[in-house]
Amino acid sequence: MADIASIFVPILVIMAISLAFSIGANDETLSVLVGAAVLKFKIALIIGGVAIGCGMIFFSGGYVAKTVGADILGEGIQYTTFMLLIVLVSSILWLIVGSFAGIPLSSTHSLVGSVVGVVIVYAIFQGSINLETAFNWDKLGNVLLSWVISPLSGLIITFIFFKLIVKFYLYRLKGLNQIEKSEKYFKWILFLVVIFAEIWVGANSGEALGILYGLLANNSLNTQQYFFFSVICGIFAFLGIYLAARYVIKNLASQMISSRPSEGIILQLSSSIILMIATLFGLPISHSHVVVFCILGLNIAQKKEIDYKSLGKMAVYWLLTFPIAAILSGLLYYGINYIGFI
Repeated sequence: MADIASIFVPILVIMAISLAFSIGANDETLSVLVGAAVLKFKIALIIGGVAIGCGMIFFSGGYVAKTVGADILGEGIQYTTFMLLIVLVSSILWLIVGSFAGIPLSSTHSLVGSVVGVVIVYAIFQGSINLETAFNWDKLGNVLLSWVISPLSGLIITFIFFKLIVKFYLYRLKGLNQIEKSEKYFKWILFLVVIFAEIWVGANSGEALGILYGLLANNSLNTQQYFFFSVICGIFAFLGIYLAARYVIKNLASQMISSRPSEGIILQLSSSIILMIATLFGLPISHSHVVVFCILGLNIAQKKEIDYKSLGKMAVYWLLTFPIAAILSGLLYYGINYIGFI
């Protein structure tokens, strides 16, 4: 069985690198920058790709990767190669379901949910592992709590930022000409804010590096191999933006031409601050959830109409992601145990 397990190590490394590519490919952060016509499209893709890749590489030494790859497990428990494989497969399956449903599910929630399901079944099969000690409950509890706090914080911070900018700056501008002139200056501030945001998007992406860190923790990879593949993941995150995300970015950018750079600054700054804080505390959060609530906060501040029906549909899927991913991964791992494969 040890020989079979070793065969899956390169497969897991390839899947982790593929995940890094998909993280870049599904990132829409640059759309607000492209929509504001601050930079030429290809230059924006290159700069954004470098930023997300650097964020992933420079924060690979711990933080979110360590939380996902080791810290949420109980003392003395390590991922086996098969556990990591099932975690990836089950989380990807649920994300595919979400894609067909048209719902932006969180890959982070799906991955952590899959970890919980696999570990529970693993503990049951081992017999000697108590479920009370199977997890680092303090760390896992902090991760789950951050999923509630982070989007709500996005809503509140965005609301406050907009009110402050309106009160202390926009209200003092006289006439449309002054407003439009100020928005031109905001474009370059937006450039800096978006790059800042991309760095933290990469830094908080624990899916790919979490798998690699799990392989490091169970000695399937040594330290040099781990950091080498982390760099490769950063490069593929860059390629994901440059080769694949361009289509999503271009599509969203075309819908943002009428939006003001000042609004983009508020949204990106709010979400990136939350990502930065979560990353420094080693907490993997959903960037998409934070952005949605930031937009919600901006709409409330501007007294715009809110589509509560669509928001409610997304909320249901968000709430279901963690338990369904856990159940799916648990069943898959149980099935493999039942047929005697491991």
